[in-house]
Amino acid sequence: MVPNKLKWYRNKKLDQWICFWTVPFFYTLFGIIFVPLSWMMPPRSPNNELAQIVEFMQSQNLLIATTLLILSIGLAAVANACYAIQMRRMSVSPAFRIAFIMGSVAGCIVGCLFPMFCFGLGAFRPDYDPKILAMLYDFGYLSFIGSLGCFCIMWSMLGLAIILDKNRILPKWLGYYTVWQYMTELFAATVWIAKTGPFAWDGVMAFWFNMVLYVPWQIIIYYQIFLAIKNQPDSELGNADIASSGPATGATV
Repeated sequence: MVPNKLKWYRNKKLDQWICFWTVPFFYTLFGIIFVPLSWMMPPRSPNNELAQIVEFMQSQNLLIATTLLILSIGLAAVANACYAIQMRRMSVSPAFRIAFIMGSVAGCIVGCLFPMFCFGLGAFRPDYDPKILAMLYDFGYLSFIGSLGCFCIMWSMLGLAIILDKNRILPKWLGYYTVWQYMTELFAATVWIAKTGPFAWDGVMAFWFNMVLYVPWQIIIYYQIFLAIKNQPDSELGNADIASSGPATGATV
């Protein structure tokens, strides 16, 4: 007999709840890495003087931030699993879920690891030529902000899946909100063209407008994922089927 205080261990949704509650931890750590630790965000100007770029790129905090990111970036996959599990319940083709996962992988590599590697590399050796540091600086920011198209594919698959789903796993309005949110990410493509103004990588349209829409959307959609997990019937859980089926006939112990 399992003691009452251990019954949580028998929760058939335990795997989903573990995935879900890694999300606030990951995003909190992500924010610490990119804001107060590295001061990579908010984005610095593409028109900074060379001396300002060198000073930033040789900060030892960038090495610490890169190390923490490498250790924690795997949690992004766990967080995205929350979406994928609920997409599996939807009455849409598995292609949506597969494209979502592949988009998240591409976005994570190009839009997260590449930038921090660039900034960390700049701080790795203090004797790099200033022009090399300037190139790493540009590459880092262009990769971080200019790669939002990868996430556009990812979120478009989620938004369309919600809209087309007949099982109403997530509310329809959230699908339209998701489509609206990811369409604004297309503005990020302009950072490869504009070095000043609203479409530069630190501009109102290319960065801040996206953030104003993205942050509340991210909070709302995770709350809806929370409700979807909470309301999911046990009969839809794969581990419930395994648990109820018992040992196979003729199986050896």
